[in-house]
Amino acid sequence: MKKIIMTFMALASMVTVMAQSSKPIPIGVYMSSDEAIVPAMAQSTLTDKMRQIVTLNGMGANNRAQFFITCSVNLTDKEVVAGAPTRIVQHADITFYIADAGTERIYETCSMSVRGVGENENKAYASAFKALKPTAPEFKSFVTRASKEIVEYYESQIDNFIKQAEALAKMGEYESALYILSAVPDVCDGFDKVNDAAIEVYQKMIDGESLENLQKAKAVWAAGHSYEAAEEAGKYLAEVSPYSSCFEEAEALAEEIKEFVIEERAYDREQAEEQIDWWRKMAENEQYLEEQKIDAWREVGVSYGENQPEENYKMWWME
Repeated sequence: MKKIIMTFMALASMVTVMAQSSKPIPIGVYMSSDEAIVPAMAQSTLTDKMRQIVTLNGMGANNRAQFFITCSVNLTDKEVVAGAPTRIVQHADITFYIADAGTERIYETCSMSVRGVGENENKAYASAFKALKPTAPEFKSFVTRASKEIVEYYESQIDNFIKQAEALAKMGEYESALYILSAVPDVCDGFDKVNDAAIEVYQKMIDGESLENLQKAKAVWAAGHSYEAAEEAGKYLAEVSPYSSCFEEAEALAEEIKEFVIEERAYDREQAEEQIDWWRKMAENEQYLEEQKIDAWREVGVSYGENQPEENYKMWWME
């Protein structure tokens, strides 16, 4: 039962933080290893710059996302300036793309010309690429335009996402279903439909898991009333979600077990009072828990997604 209390407190804390603002639209960061597209010495620098471009302009870097940012480099000119030491001036045009890995569509592009000076080619390259400013107006506009188009894409696909999630839920693949729904930005028109569908999937998931744990607890307790049985049954009851439809039944069984333990082990009155007071508070929080479901289901989907392989972004179709 302590675990139930700790789970409830952790969830309440998580929701307070998550409810403060909308989630940024996730976008992957991809850098080609092909030196014909980006010189080897620039790949690491440009990867960092692209990550900053998306995160400093309102998106979230996530390499499991369907959409991604990438770039290509065109070295346009090189000058050698005589002197001691000799200086090299390198000019390059860099084109950034925000694209959809699923539909193989480029959403937005942004081109920047850079110039770098160094004692050799590598240092000139480094100077040129480091000069990029992720918060420049051109990048802000680039990301803003792409964000708008990505939101429009999700809004056009909401019904399809819901159908996919419902099909997965029917097969018992609840986490996968919630992962699909959690990808839809909450700024989308029609997100209420996504939320309603997700809550329904989430409810089925926790009802199934909680009922299974309740049945195990009942079986253990029915097999013999003892302190050891109470401990084992309590472990199963701790896994019954406060959101589940069988939570009241779990509460009743926990109360029965608690009374047995108090009587058998002569727990002091103060502890018994604390337990009763906790159950009363849980009942008072029923409406509060209902309001938290939107964040609870999203957390399941996000957590599931974090364990999935990163998206295999490719550029060949962009050439």
